[in-house]
Amino acid sequence: MKSSFVRAMVVAGVLLMAPAAWAQFLPFEVRGGVVASGVTDPGADLFDPTRLRNANVELLYALPNFGDMALLGELRPHLGATVSFTGQEHLLYAGMSWTVSAPLLPVFAEASLGGALQSGALEPAGTPTRFGCATLARGAGSVGVNVLPGVSLIGTVSHVSDFGLCGVPDNGRTDVSVRLGIRF
Repeated sequence: MKSSFVRAMVVAGVLLMAPAAWAQFLPFEVRGGVVASGVTDPGADLFDPTRLRNANVELLYALPNFGDMALLGELRPHLGATVSFTGQEHLLYAGMSWTVSAPLLPVFAEASLGGALQSGALEPAGTPTRFGCATLARGAGSVGVNVLPGVSLIGTVSHVSDFGLCGVPDNGRTDVSVRLGIRF
């Protein structure tokens, strides 16, 4: 069972490493960084460096420009993965992100909604897991600053939950990340 998830993570990694030639046909952005996991858990300290136990990579694709609609922001599909280095659940997620840039300033805000798959469901029966379902809902909010043309520094808060729909009380996970984004 675990090998299936490892294979899925390898496939996701290959998909996330889009060749530079794709940029001619479908502009995209690659983001990556460190994640402080479970920051809202009981007894958690947001500034505890031991919470930096995950890495995140995300790929956002640009959709065609819809003329005047571009003034309202940019809607982009995303695909991402959060990998744990300490035995927590790995997440593979996808959805849509809406990015709104401030006029005349190099800052932007972003909201994302979608779904996620988590690896805890692949553990042997009887292993305590945080979630009851393999599929989760995911929401995220980000604030970023463009530090160079095509390069941004982004702070993100994301939350995944199964809403207690699979027999385990809802024990959602909230993560905080700092990522670097590069647009192609």
